Amino acid sequence: MTQADRKPPLFERGQRLSAAALNALADSILSILERRIGRSVRQPQNLIGVLESDLYAAVDWMTDPSTATLQVARKNGAGDYEMTAETLTVVNRFENISLDAGTVIAVEWIDGEWQPYKADCSPQSESLPGLSNGSLNFPPGGPSSESI
Repeated sequence: MTQADRKPPLFERGQRLSAAALNALADSILSILERRIGRSVRQPQNLIGVLESDLYAAVDWMTDPSTATLQVARKNGAGDYEMTAETLTVVNRFENISLDAGTVIAVEWIDGEWQPYKADCSPQSESLPGLSNGSLNFPPGGPSSESI
């Protein structure tokens, strides 16, 4: 370590950092936090992609989840999604939700596994009668067994 390493140059007010300098700063801050807290500190990550296989409902959400493979999509320079070669294993702990292969789903990292948190409907799904713009529209007089 040189004397220059011990006393880095000061930044002037309004000076801008390059992308590389910002990344280096972020890495340094993460390293300090990890040392102080004693564990990994990272921003939560959510991903989107397409299921390569069916994702069945869990038999028991705590002890017997199901798994499937997800092909990850990422945004390109134009802001559009593109499929990548990256795949990951999705763990479904929902006991009443199954998803077909080919379904677009979003996953998030929870307790060491990628879990689904939202998904597109399958082409075979149907809307409820009276469902418009995400809200139920009941006829005058309120809901009846025919309107639900």
